Amino acid sequence: MQNKTKSFSVGRFLTEWGALVAIFLSFIIFSFTAKSVFFSWANMITILRAISITTIIALGATFGFAAGVFDLSFGSIATIAAAFSITFMAWDNIPMPFAILLTLLACAAIGGINAFLVIKTHIPAFLATLGMMFILDGIELTYSGGSVINPKVAPAGKTIMMAIPDLFNRLGKAPLIIIIMLICIILVELFQHQTKHGRFLYMVGSNAEAARLSGVKVNFYRTLAFIMTAVFSGIGGILIASRAGTVAAGVGGSFLMPAIAAVNIGAAMGGRNKPNAVGTFVGAALIGVVENGLYALSFPYYAINIVKGLILLVALIMSNYANKEN
Repeated sequence: MQNKTKSFSVGRFLTEWGALVAIFLSFIIFSFTAKSVFFSWANMITILRAISITTIIALGATFGFAAGVFDLSFGSIATIAAAFSITFMAWDNIPMPFAILLTLLACAAIGGINAFLVIKTHIPAFLATLGMMFILDGIELTYSGGSVINPKVAPAGKTIMMAIPDLFNRLGKAPLIIIIMLICIILVELFQHQTKHGRFLYMVGSNAEAARLSGVKVNFYRTLAFIMTAVFSGIGGILIASRAGTVAAGVGGSFLMPAIAAVNIGAAMGGRNKPNAVGTFVGAALIGVVENGLYALSFPYYAINIVKGLILLVALIMSNYANKEN
């Protein structure tokens, strides 16, 4: 009988567990080189708080990557969600629960439009969502009058109808933002690996034609992927507004590349070789630890993106290696 057990390979080990190893090594290095700033309970909470929004937005992106569709608009969806959530309350006097619900419904609708463009008009997902990204950025700028949205300052033609509830302001601060992140991770992990719908999403992403021949409703699950990407981006946008208290133009766009990096870093973790919630959190944690540690060492802020880009490139190389191994 042929032995199907794979022999140990350093390359495979680093591919599957490299992100965790990198986090551990980064933690050790920064703990010694910037101990007075980095190594403290308060700073660990700071890191978790800092990666919470990236993780939540990236969790949405895992649905798209799992189904084989690439959505470039999710950063702009987060910006729209931030703007809507805070102004629905301040300018339109809508109670907080309904403001959040309306915001998420608007995000889901945007995801549905993305799905329609890709599935019905056969525009490549990359191009369709690129166009949507520009449209959403323009809508947000028009909605805000091209300025920062401050719920305490009414724009021309508007009046302040109500103060932002204290509970909303607390959502973006520890510990609530960390708790929300952990709940999202658990829910996505359970959905992707413990339900048939999660398995069908992976089937569609792996081989859409084979999935179709197996009776899987490919277009339905691609639509679901776009909608879930938009909804989780909306949750991230709401937390952006809560954390900052204001909404700057294009604020969600700053989470686009870190989220994509987190998904790709975590995809190969544990030998799964597919986007997953736990791996995405590990990927976001790696970026967060490295970024925080570099700031603790007074690394120039304008060069941080160089390091993030290198991390993403290494993740893509590792992911490509894992695909070849399988």
